[in-house]
Amino acid sequence: MDAKGKVLATLGPDLIGLRSPGDDEVLRGDLARILFDATKSGVEYVFGDSLTDLVQHTDGVEVHFRNAAPRMFDLVIGADGMHSTVRRQVVGPEERFARHTGMAAAVISVPNYLDLDRWELLHPTPGRIVQMYSTTQAAAKAQFVFPAPEQLPDRRDVSAQQRLIADAFADGGWETANLLRLMPESPDFYFDSVSQIHLGTWSAGRVALVGDAAWCPSPLSGQGTSMALVGAYVLAGELLAAAGDQRAFDRYQEKMQHFIDENLALGWKNATQMVAGGKGALRMQIFMLRMVSRLPWKGMALRSIIDPIEKAANAIHLEDY
Repeated sequence: MDAKGKVLATLGPDLIGLRSPGDDEVLRGDLARILFDATKSGVEYVFGDSLTDLVQHTDGVEVHFRNAAPRMFDLVIGADGMHSTVRRQVVGPEERFARHTGMAAAVISVPNYLDLDRWELLHPTPGRIVQMYSTTQAAAKAQFVFPAPEQLPDRRDVSAQQRLIADAFADGGWETANLLRLMPESPDFYFDSVSQIHLGTWSAGRVALVGDAAWCPSPLSGQGTSMALVGAYVLAGELLAAAGDQRAFDRYQEKMQHFIDENLALGWKNATQMVAGGKGALRMQIFMLRMVSRLPWKGMALRSIIDPIEKAANAIHLEDY
């Protein structure tokens, strides 16, 4: 879409789906709800608290919490995201392991006032993208991607984050003004730098990391949830095979390393190439989007995009534990 709402190019699911037969896509919130409902009867969940310190002993890990009393655990698994507190406690500060693309991204929920039904609309400008999409007619998501400094507002200062976004898109066209106006009302505002985490090891003693805490591929990679699920499966399987012994952590990294390396490389490429940097690059991008559906060799062009995704997604053999 251009600044006035004119359609510049239209692509169907055959061109932008980038799926192989048997692939399924699930919204992150739905997946979290499914996993929670499947485990809540046999797992103790504690909400509204956070970890403040870890003390490793020969027979366990002493975990200190902000609110609750300290407790001992046989093993600790840090699955607490790109800004992992567990990682900071056991291997060091985030600054040592983060690689920044120079971009930031925000996602909000908004009313589906454009009545989108499985449609995604994008308004690109040099260095920035605003998009709105919906998988149902009941609600919609909006995303903002834009250049941002490495030092962002405090992660808990939502007002400062939203001011940064509003400033970055103050002159935006299309639906930008409406989406910015709706942003403070979003019930699930998300904002972060577009960055990756690269670690040499994902464990220390009786503590291990999984998901974005160990290998964040960036929020724009499209790979994060799949990588986390695969990692959780392999880690659980190796712990089962080792009867819960921490030696399973080495086997877990050995089996996962190639898969993670492939996906981190793909994630970096996706994140850094998603946004056209200048007017010339943007014009070429729009021209190619207009032309691709008419080209006789569009299948070949699509394979060049899909093949690296399939290679990364299948860069591991999953054992039946």
